[in-house]
Amino acid sequence: MYTGIDLSYHNGTVNFSGVRDAGYRYIILRAGYGKNNIDQAFERYAAACVNLDIPFGIYWFSYALDKEMARQEARFAIEAVRKYRSRCLIAYDLEYDSVRYARTNGVHIDRELATEMARVFCEEVTSAGYIPVLYSNKDYLKNYFDLDRIDAYLWYARYTSGLSDSEKLSCAIWQKSSSGKVPGIGGKVDVNEFYMDFEKDDPSQENTPAASQPPACNLHVLQFQKAANADGYRDMNGLPLSEDGLDGPKTRYVRKKIALKAKKSGMKISVGSSGELVKYWQRRTNEILGTSIKEDGLFGKETRSNTGALQVKLNLTKDYIAGYNSLSAVFYN
Repeated sequence: MYTGIDLSYHNGTVNFSGVRDAGYRYIILRAGYGKNNIDQAFERYAAACVNLDIPFGIYWFSYALDKEMARQEARFAIEAVRKYRSRCLIAYDLEYDSVRYARTNGVHIDRELATEMARVFCEEVTSAGYIPVLYSNKDYLKNYFDLDRIDAYLWYARYTSGLSDSEKLSCAIWQKSSSGKVPGIGGKVDVNEFYMDFEKDDPSQENTPAASQPPACNLHVLQFQKAANADGYRDMNGLPLSEDGLDGPKTRYVRKKIALKAKKSGMKISVGSSGELVKYWQRRTNEILGTSIKEDGLFGKETRSNTGALQVKLNLTKDYIAGYNSLSAVFYN
């Protein structure tokens, strides 16, 4: 058994290093909801997990009105996670808000329909090579889902000090709190106990080999490489960087040549550096600081201010210049 958490954009800025170092071994991210609405923080959270080698799965909050819509939601979920993970858990999440939404659209979700929607969602997940999981609580297990017809592991939400023996035997994941306190995250967090290892080919078997994963590239490095190439930077051989997400000697060589900054004349700050690398830098400062400055590729007053704030946050020298050390730091935060 090990402990993990689940997150959505409601959790805001997350220090994933802090979460990992506090011993939380698995994260379930909300990839999206309904008709391909991607969670606003999913890409950022998923990239951080990949970069820090934190295992994660996803869930999709359902607003399906029939079986085919549920099947389509599964496809949206698979497509969202595919570029990050070739295999992981994908959970179907049908809750009270799902039922209310259906009611406003003239659809009554009863036990039969809820079961069928969960069944086809999980069927689609399995067909794509991912691990199907059903999120539910005690009420929904009684009134909405027939588990005998749904081929999936159970993620059971029950906020209590402990589970009965029968409950423990029936679930693979226990969501035991919605008000946990976790280092690296402000506010309340959903905390889960995992009774199965979802990094294995068969989570129910303790000694099966771990599922193979493609070599992980650092997506922030990859984005940097693309931006540097677009801005005309070249390696020591005069060639564009390989866009492989690996921070090797050639990428480091290029990074040493970069110093993104504003122009400063007396007390006046004006636009200095510009281009795709500045856009990349603006995006990363927004993601890390939770700000929303323009990502326009122009290093002016706002970008300079964000640069200083980020350097303070990451314990770097506050020189307002995005150079080698600052660029290196945003690869891993």
